[in-house]
Amino acid sequence: MRKLILPMLLLSSVAMAQNKITVTEKMAAIDGSSRNSLSVTITGANAEDIKKAWKKQLKDLKGKVSDKTVIFGDDCQAKSMGDNSFDVYSVVQEATDEGVELIVAFDLGGAYLSTANHPDKYPAGEKIVYDFAVEQSKEVVRREIENAGKVLGGFEKELVSMAKDKEGLEKDIADYNKKIEEAQGSIEKNVAAQATKQKEIEGMKAALTELEIKLNAIK
Repeated sequence: MRKLILPMLLLSSVAMAQNKITVTEKMAAIDGSSRNSLSVTITGANAEDIKKAWKKQLKDLKGKVSDKTVIFGDDCQAKSMGDNSFDVYSVVQEATDEGVELIVAFDLGGAYLSTANHPDKYPAGEKIVYDFAVEQSKEVVRREIENAGKVLGGFEKELVSMAKDKEGLEKDIADYNKKIEEAQGSIEKNVAAQATKQKEIEGMKAALTELEIKLNAIK
């Protein structure tokens, strides 16, 4: 039963990771302060994996990264966001059974990135978060594919083993059939030998009877 359930769990997990990715703008409390932020849920992901990957993303943006109460990227740079550097405040938290929620606030220098105040730069910030979420969602599926491949490999090995067992059993049956045929031949020979021996016994009994009669006739 376990072997039947496991593939279904893997397929279910992969299906969950295929949900459409949406970046949402909202006010969120980050490090005790309410900031205009971008939020995205990465289905099926692990919080620690996302933290590690997001810190790498901030380093790729040339930021100096620290991870204390929040993941902070200092003096990040991106051509799509303009010539000025910016700071990034972010948190990663479990999103119930759905996966992991990444919340990101871009500090452009006194103001946090928003559609209302930065209509020219907001799409670039949203794309950074969106592209990251897409790649991490793909990574979730890649891991599921790897795990499914391992399970499949195990099943294939078991199938090969079963085939070998079947061959062995078939060989045993052939050996047993051969032994049965040999035994049947031996039985037939034994029956014939018993008949011959029975005749010999009957002949010897008749000879003994004649000798006894001869013995009694001597007076």
